[in-house]
Amino acid sequence: MSSEKPIPLEGSIGPDPGLMADVMNSCNCSHDRAIKLLHWANNDPEKAKHHHRTLAAYMSRSRTSTSQSSTSTTPRSSTDMPQQARETGVLVNARMTKGRGLTVPPPTDGQILNVPIRNGRSLHTPSTDDGSSQSSEFIKPPREKRDESSCEIPQPAGSHFETRLEGGLPTPVETLQTTPKGNIEDSSKERAPQPPRQPEVVEGAQYMQETPVEQEVFQEPEWDFVLPTIPHPLTLTPGNNFDISEIAGAMQYGAPPEMIQNYLGYYDKRTVQKEINEGVQGFPAIFFAVATNNEATIRIWVAHGGDVNSVHGASGVPLLAFAILNSETIQEDTTRTLATLLSLGAIPNCIPAAFYTPFCRDLPDDGPEEQELGDIGEVDKKWCTVSARGRLAKMANLTHRYYLERAAKTKKPSIRHRQIALRRNAEALLGIPYFLIGQTVAANILLQKLLSHILIPGKRPLVLVFAGPSGHGKTELARSLGHLLSLELEVVDCTIFSREQELFGPRAPWAEWEKGSPLNNFLARKAGERCIVFLDEFEKTSRDIHQTLLLPFDSGDYEDRRNRSKIDCSKTIWILATNALDPTIKDFCSQNHDAVFIDDDQDKMASLMKQLSKQIKQEFLRIFDSPLTGRVSSFIPFLPFSPGEQAVVVHKYILELSQKVCTSVNLSPGPNEQLLGNIKLRIRRDASVCKVIADAEYHADLGARSLITAVKGLVEDVLVERYLEVDREIKEGEKVGMLVDINSGEIVVSIVDR
Repeated sequence: MSSEKPIPLEGSIGPDPGLMADVMNSCNCSHDRAIKLLHWANNDPEKAKHHHRTLAAYMSRSRTSTSQSSTSTTPRSSTDMPQQARETGVLVNARMTKGRGLTVPPPTDGQILNVPIRNGRSLHTPSTDDGSSQSSEFIKPPREKRDESSCEIPQPAGSHFETRLEGGLPTPVETLQTTPKGNIEDSSKERAPQPPRQPEVVEGAQYMQETPVEQEVFQEPEWDFVLPTIPHPLTLTPGNNFDISEIAGAMQYGAPPEMIQNYLGYYDKRTVQKEINEGVQGFPAIFFAVATNNEATIRIWVAHGGDVNSVHGASGVPLLAFAILNSETIQEDTTRTLATLLSLGAIPNCIPAAFYTPFCRDLPDDGPEEQELGDIGEVDKKWCTVSARGRLAKMANLTHRYYLERAAKTKKPSIRHRQIALRRNAEALLGIPYFLIGQTVAANILLQKLLSHILIPGKRPLVLVFAGPSGHGKTELARSLGHLLSLELEVVDCTIFSREQELFGPRAPWAEWEKGSPLNNFLARKAGERCIVFLDEFEKTSRDIHQTLLLPFDSGDYEDRRNRSKIDCSKTIWILATNALDPTIKDFCSQNHDAVFIDDDQDKMASLMKQLSKQIKQEFLRIFDSPLTGRVSSFIPFLPFSPGEQAVVVHKYILELSQKVCTSVNLSPGPNEQLLGNIKLRIRRDASVCKVIADAEYHADLGARSLITAVKGLVEDVLVERYLEVDREIKEGEKVGMLVDINSGEIVVSIVDR
């Protein structure tokens, strides 16, 4: 997620003023141009300045090339160009149609030239002998109700309508831009004769070298997976008309989820549902929500009717593919965004299975071969070109591939599942299986028990036992449940309590009885509401505590120690996490090794897990006696990680390390001092790297904790060592590229050029 400062619900939306001043001073550019440069560079001023210098160098090269070519070709002179084209930089004899490229017919004297603009308005300009022109209709801004200062539609470098500067000279395709109303003269006024002049190069536009070849057609370039820049509103305030473009512009410039929710919630639900999947400059609006890489924003958008299976019509790129490729543009991890889309119903098959099945392998640099792709549909063939396959292979990391394969194999919720969850305000519950590494069966059992509990509510609360080795997702599943359902979670470490009053607070007249305890006060505050209490390492509690729990587990009532009053705990979800049943689970996995870790038979696995649940119930009864066992709603086993899952856990912690070391260096003494930072950490051959670490360091008794230690020792410590080996002072703003790779079976970390 973005680390930018939160933006108030009312106020300006845009880059930091200090960054803008820096770019304006260095590039000697306007306020609006600085905004475009910073947006293109994701608010990185150095990257913005570099891009400005690159554009300037190319424009200079273009002028030289144009001057030299004039001696060998006979293009129309500037005096033959319509006046408005010379003033605005719009090539008025071009015709752009979606998906068909750019056609340039030869001009004739007195011809009415027509340019269809994307907002549906055209520019008609009769040409005269002296090069001047009179226009019967001028280009109009796309939304007339907006303030004139915000009517310009800037196009970022690398947008759908502009070719990249990488790899030599760009494809000669014209970038069409609208011009603010204030810059267009009134057509009713008679113009003074204009002296002939050479056409000026306008920032952000590329002129096409005209040739005498008639009816030459230039194909539109492939979309480079960068969204066009939308004019940003000064405020996002609901008004008379719902405007999808305003929201897209606000999201591009960092509008927080609360602002988006307030805007969408203001209008009639049917109006929002009708408009929310409309296009903005040719792209489904949900693309702009996904580009924020903000889970909350995406969930808000989908809750109001956004389609997670949207496709960009011109290129055929599906939303899921864009979510992965967007990580290259924003230079952030997008695995959480991908998991969110899959949990909300996105179909993984829109991406060829060769990219993620099997997930734990290194993809070739150019992506899967043609024969691996198999018989893909026409839509996939349209967007999954050789170039796109290479970029997708580069950006689809191990965790992306794991989530895609898991989603492809997971049974989708039925219509009734969704109906019940929606009616009980628990639709996000259906996404639980998509946010865990491993523990698919545990997540599915939990999902079924929760749906049953909310469908047939009773007085008794839901009491669950999470049984399994330490470090295998028990706490993480509880936290995911609380996050998805927006429920408060109280985690209690049972190892520090030996007596009942330590856990629940003393009764009167014992000292400080009126203060209660953290658990007592949490239950009192959430009385009558849904919440979660997670009792970690429950086997460490005493029988005294077990006896106290019988009443709230059975009747849903609990006595508040502070005022001796009964409170309602019937909606509380109690989770008892224990390692006491580990021997039973390990024996089961040993006896059914192939079915658990190798085979992919979901029905057989479900049957085996039912048998395991019965075994751990019998063992729990032996350890904790019948009164407590009889009040447990379900026993959910957690299994050791398979080799592939171990590798994904390693990858997860390397991603977390990369986020930690990319923060900016701050040499100012004080609490914000940061001496290690500005590091761009990449993993080459991520599947091989993570498998080597997991094979060497994973321990079934420690689970993920053993892999955290491994990443620290084999990657983090070596990274710090390489960073300190550089024989020069640390400087703010100095970028460092580092690569994690494998060499002869050993993990290596090296400094590379960014």
